[in-house]
Amino acid sequence: LFLNSYRNPAHGQRAKRIVEAASPALFVTASHELSQEYREYERTSTTAANAYVGPRVRSYLSEMDGHLKDTGFDGTFLVVQSSGGLFDIEEAQSSCIRMLESGPAAGVIGTRTLCANIGLKNAIAFDMGGTTAKAGVIYDGDVLMTGGVLVGGYATGLPLQIPMIDIQEVGTGGGSIARIEAGGGLRVGPESAGAQPGPVCYGQGGTEPTITDCNLVLGRLAPDRFLGGEMTLDLPAARAALETKIATPLALDPVAAADGILRIAATKMSHMVRWVTTERGLDAADFALVAYGGAGPLHAVMIARELRIAKVIIPFAPGHFSAYGMLFADLRRDLVNTWFKPLDAASFDDLEALYRAMEKTGAEDLARSRDMIVEMQVERGADMRYVGQEHAVTVHLPRELFAAHDRAGIKARFDAVHETRYGYSAPGEKAEIVSLRSATIGLMRKPALEPVATGGESAEDAFTGKRTVYFSATGGVDTPTYDRARLKAGNRIEGPALIEEHASTTVVEPKDVLTVDAFGNLHIDIWRN
Repeated sequence: LFLNSYRNPAHGQRAKRIVEAASPALFVTASHELSQEYREYERTSTTAANAYVGPRVRSYLSEMDGHLKDTGFDGTFLVVQSSGGLFDIEEAQSSCIRMLESGPAAGVIGTRTLCANIGLKNAIAFDMGGTTAKAGVIYDGDVLMTGGVLVGGYATGLPLQIPMIDIQEVGTGGGSIARIEAGGGLRVGPESAGAQPGPVCYGQGGTEPTITDCNLVLGRLAPDRFLGGEMTLDLPAARAALETKIATPLALDPVAAADGILRIAATKMSHMVRWVTTERGLDAADFALVAYGGAGPLHAVMIARELRIAKVIIPFAPGHFSAYGMLFADLRRDLVNTWFKPLDAASFDDLEALYRAMEKTGAEDLARSRDMIVEMQVERGADMRYVGQEHAVTVHLPRELFAAHDRAGIKARFDAVHETRYGYSAPGEKAEIVSLRSATIGLMRKPALEPVATGGESAEDAFTGKRTVYFSATGGVDTPTYDRARLKAGNRIEGPALIEEHASTTVVEPKDVLTVDAFGNLHIDIWRN
């Protein structure tokens, strides 16, 4: 059951208590608990979505919490929100929709932490797993956020109006199926072989060639080293499926077919990266690409070349990097309040009162976890637009602007954001405030980062052999392979090369140069002709 309580939260809360008292087993969600922004349809859609997933998610979280208690866990069970912040299980069980992109969001938080450690301001967080590829942006050290997202296609998608990290995704992953369409075109994804039966090379009954099968046929994966050698891949089966389903109908060699499939996949993922950069007025070529997920390091260099990105960074243990990012998340409560007002007529006393009320609510929501909080921080922002516009942009507003009653400073910040987003601004035009945004953040203790052992430029100690690998630019090349666990800080490897580890393989193409930093991250400088 969902209640539309935006216009009168007090009545909505009272109605919710009455319904819950009458039917304790019924999952009830009220719109004011999720969104206090205008736009009736989006807010209703968000509330309905929360009511739809709520009963199952609440049950799932309850089972997890019970299991942890039964096993003697004496810590606190926290959940990652789509905003990249943490909230406790009680709030997670009522505002389930805030977990929509929790896994990908944690990866972006991990990327922000990595960037801070190595002094990098701008980066694209690229996560490729078995079914999808996702991307978010770190710009000037901050994670780029959005106030809403459309889940699904434009015609049938479901709009959700919640603060979250701006993450775009495309149905391209290691299990994405390649097929020939009725018109003779080659298509990759979004259909996936999933975990069962999985790619053909897994030997679990899969018959459709996938991206993983292509990587195996091209030599980018070793049949006897997958998952550290725990699982043997069936190369002949993968090659036969590619030949039967793709190569023969298109009159291609299986290797050429596999290469074409990967190039199509890389192009699709490049477009997805452009959605989070170009659509914000940012040039992807100005960013480093931080690639993780089980399949991210396999394809990162191909995507970087498509986008003319000069540097790729592969974090330590990329297959578990999103879980790593969770360890660096903080408790967070985001609140938004619609407040239409021309900037020239906005009262700073009224603004301060509204922000303080939201900050008080945020602090109260985090109070249950106060024992874990080292320091409390507050961030302020506003959705603004020029008078006469329909859509607004979010502007970060330091508290100093309010203390100084700096109306011109607020306008200048809005003009700058508008210039970046749309390529133009109008300093002489009047602006108006649409909504006020507040984020209350409870900073938590973080795990210490451990450096890797230091070595010289030579990576000879990590060398494990050679095999033939096919690259689009050069064809088959005798390529050295290295054990990532044995690489040391300062090691330098000239491509082509493969860096293998338990959950992933990093591809270094010919003429690219890889170096290892103090924390074991792999930095790949992309060669440009």
